[in-house]
Amino acid sequence: MYKLNFLNHEFNVGEMNDWKWKVNLGAVLLASFWTIFLGRRAKALSLAILDLGLSFLLFSDLIYFRYFKDFISVPVLLQAGQVGELQASIWSLIQPGDWILFADIPVALALAGWVLWRNSAKRLSATAITRREAPTSKLRASLWRKFIPATLVFAIGWALIYYPVEEQKNGWARGLFVGNWWNIPIYNVTGLLGFHGYDTYRYAKEHWFGDELPEAQIEEAKNWFAERQALQKQMENEPLFGQYKGKNVLVVQAEAFQEFVIGQSIGGEEITPNLNKLIGQSIYFPNFYHQTAQGRTSDADFLTSCSMHPLPTGSAFIRFAGNEFDCVPSIVKSEGYDATVHHAYDGSFWNRNNMYHNMNYDQFYNIKDYTIDEPIGWSLGDTSFFRQTVEQLKERQKSPFYALSITLSSHHPFKLPYTNQELSVGDLQGTILGDYVQAAHYVDSAVGELVEDLKSEGLWENTILMFYGDHDNSVYDWKLYEKYFGKPVSDIDKDRIVRKVPFFIHLPNDENAGVVEKAVGQIDTTPTIMHLLGIPTDNRYLMGISMLSEAQKSVVFRNGGYTDGKVYFVPSGDGITGNGACYDLTGDEPQTTDSASCVAGAESAKQDLNISDRVIENDLIAVFHEEDDGK
Repeated sequence: MYKLNFLNHEFNVGEMNDWKWKVNLGAVLLASFWTIFLGRRAKALSLAILDLGLSFLLFSDLIYFRYFKDFISVPVLLQAGQVGELQASIWSLIQPGDWILFADIPVALALAGWVLWRNSAKRLSATAITRREAPTSKLRASLWRKFIPATLVFAIGWALIYYPVEEQKNGWARGLFVGNWWNIPIYNVTGLLGFHGYDTYRYAKEHWFGDELPEAQIEEAKNWFAERQALQKQMENEPLFGQYKGKNVLVVQAEAFQEFVIGQSIGGEEITPNLNKLIGQSIYFPNFYHQTAQGRTSDADFLTSCSMHPLPTGSAFIRFAGNEFDCVPSIVKSEGYDATVHHAYDGSFWNRNNMYHNMNYDQFYNIKDYTIDEPIGWSLGDTSFFRQTVEQLKERQKSPFYALSITLSSHHPFKLPYTNQELSVGDLQGTILGDYVQAAHYVDSAVGELVEDLKSEGLWENTILMFYGDHDNSVYDWKLYEKYFGKPVSDIDKDRIVRKVPFFIHLPNDENAGVVEKAVGQIDTTPTIMHLLGIPTDNRYLMGISMLSEAQKSVVFRNGGYTDGKVYFVPSGDGITGNGACYDLTGDEPQTTDSASCVAGAESAKQDLNISDRVIENDLIAVFHEEDDGK
């Protein structure tokens, strides 16, 4: 109970109120009531092992939350094979005080050892003889003596969970367990151990005991896409539609690259001089947001390539790699394009081998296709990665091409070799944010060389270059940001810093350069590519709309927050829309406004997420395509 209280303070997503104490106590009782049936030796050993197991679970939850701002779920555990690759990031997230979660383990093991010693083999042997000689009625009575207290403990534990949860479920948390809610409101109702119990039930129901989706819900999803397609088609009558038909497209997905470094200087030097120059020659979207969840880099890929929302738990790349989607590789291939993806890492990570095959890429260039001549961080430095990627594109001798290149050098915890640290970061020296700024500067330098390589190979003037950050950097120490900006960071600033990533489109001959203030997100990338290449959206099931279109919609975040450029909604940890923070963005600075101004948009955002989850989890795009083909 102390540990659960400690974690609740660390999570800082809701107070340790009366019902959370109750559900936590109930969960502890349900987790341990069965030990009453055991003998002394088995009971002592089982309680020690249970204590160790639960402590490790809580410790894992704490470290995972610091990076993802979410809790470990069953789909995440299915990705556990990737943990080894994250060792540097994991160790950087552990704080000395965290080991308090294991402080009682030596005591538990010592007590277990003492009980085992007290009940030595000799004494157990004597007891066994006595039991063999005891009448059956006495043995039955002994079982009843254990059964009654065990049942009582189970009933108390069940009641401590059931009644508080039922009260919240019928009150402010109405509808909480219907559909895929953000995990934090669920935690605030069930407690941490209760959340894991519910998550296990949710996974089992989804994969083993799920009912067939009602026809009405399928029809509702189809109608939603029909309305979205009407918005998408607006681009077909707008100026840039098809203006760059047949041009190459190179998309750079930059690891953890955030908007707050763009246009900034530190120690008298620009952090991103090459990107700053390139942005001035491009269409730039200063209000572009990442929309990722637990899948992080794979979510960004899924959002931008397939124009669907990520799942609330786990990664679509791992959970639903065999489903049918309308992703950009297959879309552009229908127009005669060669489609490749480039990432200098293990092809099995995030299940990319399978997912990319399903997305219909012509080839996936992974670590086996690169020479590691510039080792940095996880793999190959971005400078060499870009150079070798351009060589791969040239070798294919196919045009036009579509290529997605995914970088790695700016991965958490951002430790570059000393020779690659070129900036003087002042007070941030030795901090994780200082390391991040150094990594961003290195990525910027690599992009500058990429542009030069494209020019020297004769590709620059015939290629559309898109650049965006995949997700935030997982650095949430706001005192460091205040040092960086030289001013306090408000609550709205915090949320926007975390969510904003850069996005620009450089067109051949620097055409149509300028700033577009429209609020857009990763989910809008594929329709934007289709806009430029003149590809209609007919019978394509995409949730985004072109960033270059006059059509408007909200940018929806996985936690239920959203922005439409006029308001910005940050949901509360309890999941009640009216308790969220609503900000007015129409003035010079964001101002808190009446939450009623955001209610309709929040409900619409929730609907978007529910439709996306329903379509992905039930492979409905395959159903829709079959229906379309039958017409």
